[in-house]
Amino acid sequence: MRFFDCNCALGIPGMQGFRFARTSAELLEEMDYCGVDQALVYHTAMRYDSPEVGNRLIQEELEPNPRLVPTWAIQPSQTEELPAPETFLAQMKAHHIRALRVFPDEHQYALDERTMGDWLAMMEEKHIPLLAKTSCLRIANVMDPFPNLIVVAMAQGPHSLERHLRPIVERYRNFYIDTASYMVDGLIERFCQRYGCERLLFGSGYPDNCSGSALLRLAQADISDEDKDAIAGGNLTRILEGVQL
Repeated sequence: MRFFDCNCALGIPGMQGFRFARTSAELLEEMDYCGVDQALVYHTAMRYDSPEVGNRLIQEELEPNPRLVPTWAIQPSQTEELPAPETFLAQMKAHHIRALRVFPDEHQYALDERTMGDWLAMMEEKHIPLLAKTSCLRIANVMDPFPNLIVVAMAQGPHSLERHLRPIVERYRNFYIDTASYMVDGLIERFCQRYGCERLLFGSGYPDNCSGSALLRLAQADISDEDKDAIAGGNLTRILEGVQL
């Protein structure tokens, strides 16, 4: 399998875990140790400081390497901390950014149409995936007005949230779940049986989680090799190839 991690961070986290990567070299060392081929990377400052700071740092500190794919974070445009979405889109194109992240709980704003509608409309039109670090119920708030928006729910678990997740999966065809905390025994298998493998994306959750835990859970899942390949990296590659900057 080729593992393409959708949920991986560089930098010193606000709450330091057992392992974290200060530099690109340390992150690549961690990936090599666990067997991760490629990663969609954000900077911890996007989450624990601000997108304005973290977006700049990921460009400065992420050394050019085809294995490390940078992402940026956004927040409400009303406070004018980031350029307007149209200007921001041009900057994304210049820096080859194909995915955006939000951390509404840490940055204290509502992930809804009223607050983020200008961003979400642009992302829906351009097929830019939104990687959202918040509860699936808050994520669902944005999908009624933007039903074709591509949203990846990050770190949903480690306890089972299927009573919340499955109604959202069944209603919105572009709602995805990363596997960073999707750790309940048999959960990946049952999900694939009911919905297929196309809505799961491999994510390590590093450095909140050890990189190897989600990788091992997927590698040992009782599903076909084709399904494992899709979850490990194929699904994320397909989504990124559909972005229209």
